[in-house]
Amino acid sequence: MKKKLLILTDTMKPMVDGVSSFLTSTVPYLTQKYEVTIIATHYSDETYEGAELITYPVLKLFTSVDYGIPKPNRRIIKREVKKCDLILNHESVAPFSASFFALRYAKKFNKPFFTYVHSLDWELFTEVMKIPWIIRKIERPLLQVYGRWFLNNCTATLVSFPTIEKILRKIKIRGRFEIIPIGISNIFKPGKSKFSFNNKIVLGYAGRISKEKGLNVLLDSFLKLRSRFENIFLLIIGDGPLRRIFNDNLTDVKVTGFVSHEEVAEYFRAMDIFVLPSVTEANSLSTLEALKSGICCLTTDVGAIRDYLKNGYNGYLFKDEKELLDILEKLLKNEKLLKELRQNAGESVVEHTWENTVNCLIKTFEKY
Repeated sequence: MKKKLLILTDTMKPMVDGVSSFLTSTVPYLTQKYEVTIIATHYSDETYEGAELITYPVLKLFTSVDYGIPKPNRRIIKREVKKCDLILNHESVAPFSASFFALRYAKKFNKPFFTYVHSLDWELFTEVMKIPWIIRKIERPLLQVYGRWFLNNCTATLVSFPTIEKILRKIKIRGRFEIIPIGISNIFKPGKSKFSFNNKIVLGYAGRISKEKGLNVLLDSFLKLRSRFENIFLLIIGDGPLRRIFNDNLTDVKVTGFVSHEEVAEYFRAMDIFVLPSVTEANSLSTLEALKSGICCLTTDVGAIRDYLKNGYNGYLFKDEKELLDILEKLLKNEKLLKELRQNAGESVVEHTWENTVNCLIKTFEKY
């Protein structure tokens, strides 16, 4: 008889982010091994084949952010925790979420509780919300205190790269850690794209168009470069509350909106340089997907990105807009260097597969 696995998440398809991609890629494998139930916020009527889905409402108060305030049902959470054999949490670490109640019931019923850290929520929330700086200054340490309590009470904290563990250790997370490498779908690979941009050098980004991604830095850099380089194009794959910054009057700029994984892979193959100016990340699945697609990647030095992005080998880390402009100008002037970096990019993350991710998850579950 299969063990019962309960998964908690506050984001799922059709939303496009690292958590929803993780679930879409791993649930088909996990349902072969476990009887899977997913408790999630209700953003759509989509489901996961082979898994039971239980949703609860979410209250959206801010149009400037993608997510809202959850309204989980404690009675249902208690029932499902009591029924299951183990729990895998993908929710943001936030007070009075479904995972908050699930963790308390897991302790009561002695059920293994694992949290996969997809983002540094005390950084993310303060960047996403439009709140006065004094409140932000108070909120961040309070969220850190809660995050420390929460993760220290988990059976184990799951992270994709060693740097994430180091970051969490610095804020006194003392519990057990397990490295679960994040996977990348095989649809992401170098090659010719069905999309054409008139043989221009394509700069691009993929993900949510939201405040914490720093896309104003990318747009400003592109506009400055376009006055000197006529053969460049800006491709934004995704959507979000700040889409308006890419207004319809901009030439040589395309915003795709949210598209399927297959279309994302096609757009990636049309891209030459991927840029992520984010102020906070943990893993950045989109950067990994870009690398696997054979794209030179330029990102800020956040989260665990430096664990796989190596300066001068498969891309560059940059500190600010001036440094980004300097790197872009160097690449636009040196076709040979760009080609070499793209070749290295495609070879640098070949070991990241979803099969490996699931195998590591199962091995970790069986340890406890």
